[in-house]
Amino acid sequence: MSEKRLAKAIGNGQFIVTVECLPPLGTDIGELRSCATAVGGLVHGVCPAEGVDGIRLSGLAACTLLASAGAEPVLPLLTRDMNRISLQSTLLGAASLGINNILCLSGRHQAVTGSASARGVYDIDPVQLLRIANDLRKEGRLADGKEINWQVDLTLGTDANPFAEPSDLHLTTLEKAVAAGADYVVSQPVFDIERFEIWMDRVRGREIDGKTCIIASVMPLTSAEEASALTEKYRHLPIPPEITEKLSISSDQRTAGIQIAVETIARLRSTKGVRGVNLITRADYGTAADILKAGGLSRS
Repeated sequence: MSEKRLAKAIGNGQFIVTVECLPPLGTDIGELRSCATAVGGLVHGVCPAEGVDGIRLSGLAACTLLASAGAEPVLPLLTRDMNRISLQSTLLGAASLGINNILCLSGRHQAVTGSASARGVYDIDPVQLLRIANDLRKEGRLADGKEINWQVDLTLGTDANPFAEPSDLHLTTLEKAVAAGADYVVSQPVFDIERFEIWMDRVRGREIDGKTCIIASVMPLTSAEEASALTEKYRHLPIPPEITEKLSISSDQRTAGIQIAVETIARLRSTKGVRGVNLITRADYGTAADILKAGGLSRS
């Protein structure tokens, strides 16, 4: 059962710390247990990456296993992959299993996830999913006219891309997500800290930061080649040339990437309106634990 670490931390105004984990290929759950052991006790939530490709363990199964190993799971739900009936049933199923933290996402296009042969569903969008989930938190009439006399205990989140254009349109969508019930918002990975700070200025200008918990993602890079590959594959994730150059001239690029991540975390913690950090290290949970400790991010 969830200890409600994330909900309590949000409610208490604590600095939030979460980690993204990578569900295993096939059914070997050893890596999930390694994740729970390495970082589960250091963070407020662990979120398995969903929809990476079609042969990884489902998010719901991964969250159940993470919870059994002592971690606080965050379940990602992708509107790309399920219609509203399936999404609502999954919300209820997750809550019945004690998985109360939900991250409402659209999901990346299949062409960049290795599953290009699959078709997207997109029956609803993440804002609509938030409204459905938020309705379940209140007794009364749902959007589809059905009435419930019970409440589902959920902590709801969504994502945001600080670097997407047009910025005004994406900020308006973010405002709608917050109005629909988003308790927290997880950003795409931040490499260009100056552009992120400009985005946060606009977030504060619209007073969004006072209505939800903004959590900035940090992804340590392992090499200059990885930086170049990410920039080529994901045009919406700008990586400043000076970061790629710093990696390329280092004799130990992996260590340099970790140091850049720690420096980014320090800058984010001093950015007004940022309420937390989400760390993405793929399946390298030992490095995740080291960065959390070096960045002073172990949850209190």
